[in-house]
Amino acid sequence: MRNGKCPKCGAATVHSLTNGISPGGRREYILFGGANYGIDIQSYVCVTCGYYENYLADPKRLAEVAQKWPPVPPGG
Repeated sequence: MRNGKCPKCGAATVHSLTNGISPGGRREYILFGGANYGIDIQSYVCVTCGYYENYLADPKRLAEVAQKWPPVPPGG
């Protein structure tokens, strides 16, 4: 998605907005065991098929995830 191409349908019709998809339009997400305010999420949407992805935009939060969440082994 971040390269402008949809991984689902292959279309080059991806649009992006910081905090584009969030509950109630607020910067509030349930990621770390409770509501977290002020987290920036980069949202990507394919306007051809509707597929979307969200990415944490804050390096500090990514580091927190790396420390606290269990990893997914390669191959799933």
